[in-house]
Amino acid sequence: MEEGTQMLEINLISAQSLKTPIANLRRMQTYAILWVDSSTKLRTKIDHHGGENPTWNDKFLFRVSPEFISRDTSGVSVEIYAVGCIKDDLVGTVRLLISSCLNSNSGTSTATPAFTAVQVRRSSGRFHGVLNIAAAVYSSMDFSLLNGLSAICFRDLMQEKENSRWTRRRRLSRVGSKRSEQSSGSESCDFSDGTDSTTSSSSSSAVSTALKDWNCVRTVAEMAGKKDLKSDGGGLLCGLMMQKKIQLRPLDQKLGFWAESFEKEP
Repeated sequence: MEEGTQMLEINLISAQSLKTPIANLRRMQTYAILWVDSSTKLRTKIDHHGGENPTWNDKFLFRVSPEFISRDTSGVSVEIYAVGCIKDDLVGTVRLLISSCLNSNSGTSTATPAFTAVQVRRSSGRFHGVLNIAAAVYSSMDFSLLNGLSAICFRDLMQEKENSRWTRRRRLSRVGSKRSEQSSGSESCDFSDGTDSTTSSSSSSAVSTALKDWNCVRTVAEMAGKKDLKSDGGGLLCGLMMQKKIQLRPLDQKLGFWAESFEKEP
């Protein structure tokens, strides 16, 4: 940042009774361009509704020297344009002298804005309409964020801040997601030393061996139970068959005896 410089704040508030260009057949939509140095020009937003009485209320900062503030001929140039179909038409120009608006000595800042109204000069040389302006001077140390900038619009500055906040939030969200991924991955990793891992592996192998033995025992027991059930069932069936045979033998003998006795009868 340049030492000894000051920040000149210009607020283009509004305008009244502007002359509509002849070629403009629709409702006039206006914007203004202003500069301290013609190599760096800034522009307001477009007023779509005001017509001949637009309202911009845009603030601009220009880095100037104390000598510029103290000179009687130093000023800010303003051009007002109306949006056209093919090209934008010049509505009028304004030359604001700093000495007529601010009573500031060299090296002194006037933080309180000074309001003034300046007549708008048309391209024909006649005055038609009024431009309302506010001006103030600040120390450059109050705007340390504007290091290296000779002029800037407050609207653009706020947009840059919003973009930087949005970018910062995206970076923080990305960092947070990466950290969460790393933490979730670290939970599945083994950070124990060799002895603990050996002990855990041996204990796990012992548990698995015991489970296998238990499963084998259960399998053998189940198979034995099934065999017992089969053997019991087989014995039961054999017993029933034997009982049937034992019960049928006397009946057969009796039937044969009765048949022989009937045959012997005369």
